[in-house]
Amino acid sequence: MSNGIWPVPTELQSRDTGGMIVAAIFILIGVLALWDTFDYTDADSFVFPRTVAAAMIVFCIALIAWSLAHPIDVGSRRAQSTPRRVGLVTAMLIAALLMPYTGFLLSGLLAFAAIVWLAMYDPWTRGRLIVYPLVGSAIVLGFYFLFTKVLLVPLPTGRLFIG
Repeated sequence: MSNGIWPVPTELQSRDTGGMIVAAIFILIGVLALWDTFDYTDADSFVFPRTVAAAMIVFCIALIAWSLAHPIDVGSRRAQSTPRRVGLVTAMLIAALLMPYTGFLLSGLLAFAAIVWLAMYDPWTRGRLIVYPLVGSAIVLGFYFLFTKVLLVPLPTGRLFIG
């Protein structure tokens, strides 16, 4: 429903209160991370954490603003999303635990595949089956080369592949 300008909440709509609370917690964590970096004297040490913390704060503020402006349908999708949310967290934890053994690249590609498969709510089409793996591989490879070649961050290579 709408009054012409803003959506009018009904019994089927509500705010994403949980998401806004988590976003507020991440804003606090971001502020604490920013504050901690002011003791760093070397620019190589503080640029990355400040950038990530600032981006996290901005995106969390945007999420809260979006959630306040756009009520969500709390019908069937909420019940269906709980197993997906648990699966997403589980996939990320498994990828993090596999990383010392499989390395960043393989672990990242497996995590991306699992997350896309779990998060996909709409039906799979031929285009999605082609484009999503290509884009996901490009993103993981892009981050790998950004961290290793540009930012010179050592990433796990994996114990299974070191002979």
